[in-house]
Amino acid sequence: MNRAKEGHSAIQVIDRAAALLDAIARYSEPVSLKVLGAETGLHASTAHRILSSLIDNRFVERDAAGRYRLGMRLLQLGVRLHSNIDLRAVALP
Repeated sequence: MNRAKEGHSAIQVIDRAAALLDAIARYSEPVSLKVLGAETGLHASTAHRILSSLIDNRFVERDAAGRYRLGMRLLQLGVRLHSNIDLRAVALP
């Protein structure tokens, strides 16, 4: 979110979604909406709305207790990325 402050163009909702994904990724266990709001500085209703869209797109999953974790779609995208990268070339520098 501070990219906009640095003069770069930004799309606020994408920056907020990225902040939520980063916050979820910091935890090894599913995390509550309250914690995510505190971590990102987003109001609970804003975070909930963005998380709902991320769930619809399978980037985030919600457990039975209503806590959030990263979704399988991220793994699928990561696998595709790694299939196109020469890991030896990346690791050498």
